[in-house]
Amino acid sequence: MAGEMNNTNTFRTNSATINTPHGDKLIYPFGPPIFQSEVHTNFVADLLKEGKKLTIEKDDWRHRLAGQMKYGGSYIYDKDFTSKSEKYLLNYVERFLTQLTDSFGDGVVNRLLKKDPVGVDSEPEYGKLVLDTIWINYQHKHDFNPIHTHTGKLSFVIFCEVPKEIFEEQAVSNTKNAGEIIFHYGEHFELTGQQFPVTPYKNLLFIFPANLQHTVPPFWVDAERISVSGNFVAV
Repeated sequence: MAGEMNNTNTFRTNSATINTPHGDKLIYPFGPPIFQSEVHTNFVADLLKEGKKLTIEKDDWRHRLAGQMKYGGSYIYDKDFTSKSEKYLLNYVERFLTQLTDSFGDGVVNRLLKKDPVGVDSEPEYGKLVLDTIWINYQHKHDFNPIHTHTGKLSFVIFCEVPKEIFEEQAVSNTKNAGEIIFHYGEHFELTGQQFPVTPYKNLLFIFPANLQHTVPPFWVDAERISVSGNFVAV
């Protein structure tokens, strides 16, 4: 059920990209790579359907997140749905890591999967990635995510509902970025950029290093932007 890229909806970027045989993109806007693809509409439908079953009494996840979700909310999926989603999402992770290995050798992936040594003279051991947590975000007017990182090795975000009107109303500012997601990396130097802003759309997927800083600005209209995020850990 893996999705195929919708070339009519891909965002424009001047960042270096590598196209995979599946139509994904491996994006290098700065140091860490970002994997861009699209998930199948049926998977998004499953995420939304399961998300409607979650309640603030049992599944509230706001206290574990940096997100300032005052008017919307964040809810964690249960273990059964996490396990069900893992196999599908690992398909994209494998495509990401395979393209990294093909393009740059296996050293970068080995570093990602390398376990902490148990002794000074111990041989290196490598683990595998498993889906640790997955949660759904309902962002409403004035909600936002400050600059933050995640735990684990790799993180992802899937955009499930993205009303176009959230991009049309902008604050009086020199950074008109309502409703976007912005990745951050590096120090400030002349003639360099430290931000990679993206205007998302439904079914869009990003996979990125968990410690890559990113932020989600607020928007200014009465609407609901729904996304799903999660973290992979090495075991």
